[in-house]
Amino acid sequence: MTNTHHLETELHSDFLKQGRIDPITGEKIEEGHTIIICSACKSAFFIESWEYLGQTHCNQNDTLVEIPKPKNMFLKAKPLEYLPFLFKRGNQDVDNTIYSIFESIIIIPVILIVMILLILLTLFVGKITTPIAAILFLVGTIGGIVYFFNKKKSPTSLTFLKRKINSKKATQITLNRKAQGITIKRKDKINTFKFDDIKELRYFVEYISINNHNQCALSIQITTHKNKGKTYYTLLHQDEIQYWSDFLEELPYSLRVLNAK
Repeated sequence: MTNTHHLETELHSDFLKQGRIDPITGEKIEEGHTIIICSACKSAFFIESWEYLGQTHCNQNDTLVEIPKPKNMFLKAKPLEYLPFLFKRGNQDVDNTIYSIFESIIIIPVILIVMILLILLTLFVGKITTPIAAILFLVGTIGGIVYFFNKKKSPTSLTFLKRKINSKKATQITLNRKAQGITIKRKDKINTFKFDDIKELRYFVEYISINNHNQCALSIQITTHKNKGKTYYTLLHQDEIQYWSDFLEELPYSLRVLNAK
């Protein structure tokens, strides 16, 4: 069953203060709109957008029966518990592009050099090596075709799955109730973005289903009133998305949260 919510200022003022935006249309959610909220990531959608997605999001179709109520962040200061997956600072799309270019620079010349050597070997050594050269040439050609086909099929997903985030250089993120902010830890450096200083928190989840990996690429951008934004990304299993959902649910309603790339 799909649960809908008709927004009214008197009943949903805290929710409306967030300035939510429909992830599909990019339109601001305001009083009078009827919305649907994904139970996994707490993203809000117009009915048309939910139907456009096939009534599914986060690989499930459950929706919230009630609009989440704001929580008093000062009631209880829990010990810091970092999200159980490591982040890398930077832009995922930019890093993927750089990695793909670097990968291509190495692989393409190797394939070309092997083919040229085989041709020269055939020309100068003679007919004896011709069958062997032909077989190797064919294998190299097929390998090149398969490589480019995979890159064209899903360059971002395949590239991302090949890489691992170095634990020594990784970033950890947690909700800091005591400091009233989001704490970022990298090596021995700890930095906390106060909720009052954060202009908006933007996140985007990309689902990757290749060779039964069922992974999710999560990108986060924290923008304060003083800087353009700090961007982080990670790769996690779809079963771990609940940790991120819980993180979002604990954020104060006064914080502007956008599910958009």
